[in-house]
Amino acid sequence: MKYLKRLIIQFVLLDNVLTNLPKKLLFRTRWRLEGKCRQCGNCCKGIYLKIDPKQLGSELFTKLAIAWITWLFDFILLEIDYENHYLVFTCKHLQVSGKCGNYFWRTSICRNYPLVDYFKKPEFLPGCGFSTKPR
Repeated sequence: MKYLKRLIIQFVLLDNVLTNLPKKLLFRTRWRLEGKCRQCGNCCKGIYLKIDPKQLGSELFTKLAIAWITWLFDFILLEIDYENHYLVFTCKHLQVSGKCGNYFWRTSICRNYPLVDYFKKPEFLPGCGFSTKPR
């Protein structure tokens, strides 16, 4: 089962590269990302994944989404935010030091953090080593 999961993750990572490379080359954001990760682990303690209200309204879909994310990414569900439409997870690979215990096989969600939005100024968690400047 471990090898099946790694095979799926390889396809997810390939999809991530093929999706994000054209975005970075052709559609530059108004903000330039600066700094680096301080490896504090704050971004791993509360992973907010947006879910469509219609999907959240379906108990079956919500259960399937949680089961898939939990199995594939090794995330642990903390809560379902029905008001703002988020599934809130933490990562079981987060070590006490704040570093990732599964760094090589980390998910695309982790690899892409922090996301720089095309339209609004990015917000960062307190203590995050990243910042942005206008281009």
